[in-house]
Amino acid sequence: MLRNLILFTLLVLPGLALGGDESSLLLTHGNRSRPQVALTFDLCQTKTKPAGFDPAIVAILQEKQAAATFFAGGLWLQDHPAEARLLAAEPRFELGNHSWSHPDLRHADTATISEEIEQTEKLLTALTGSSSRLFRLPFGYYDERVLKTVAASGVRIIQWDVVTGDPDRQVLAADIVKAVKHGVKNGSIVIMHANGRGWHTAEALPQVIDLLRQRGFELVTVSKLLP
Repeated sequence: MLRNLILFTLLVLPGLALGGDESSLLLTHGNRSRPQVALTFDLCQTKTKPAGFDPAIVAILQEKQAAATFFAGGLWLQDHPAEARLLAAEPRFELGNHSWSHPDLRHADTATISEEIEQTEKLLTALTGSSSRLFRLPFGYYDERVLKTVAASGVRIIQWDVVTGDPDRQVLAADIVKAVKHGVKNGSIVIMHANGRGWHTAEALPQVIDLLRQRGFELVTVSKLLP
């Protein structure tokens, strides 16, 4: 019962917006007619909560030759330049922008929102040699003003439609696999974490990849998934 409540909370809270008016500016999935799925991993960090890096996730993806998209925050990039370069050097991976300090953008003014995106973009480009046109909202929170401000920066706003719940210690590997199994569809975007706070993500990942491939899904980056 507790795990079900946790998974429900994680599904609904990031999408206080998901149950509301779906904006064309917000992408929660790709083409529903193509059997493709994007595995995404957030690399977020705040000023008061430093984050790490889970190399086991990268090793599994590489071993299984699976594509993935990593959404990196600016503070995380600042503290993990070598890891950022490692991810950028893998041709099956791509890096996206996850804001600088992972704030709730609904409580930030327009100038701050733009700075959160642009500052991260500059560091990402400096570290990897290329910029990203993909942006993931911190916590998944937004309102109409946030969407318009973010979109004005020239990025595509990427949400998700399959929640694994992996930042919660009580969500075990079996729960992650179950969430993917029951939630995935053509064009799905799966959200996980590779910043050391996906407690059972590496344990679940081989099963997730095998499950998706057994069901005929091609694993692709978000950029390839989008129309």
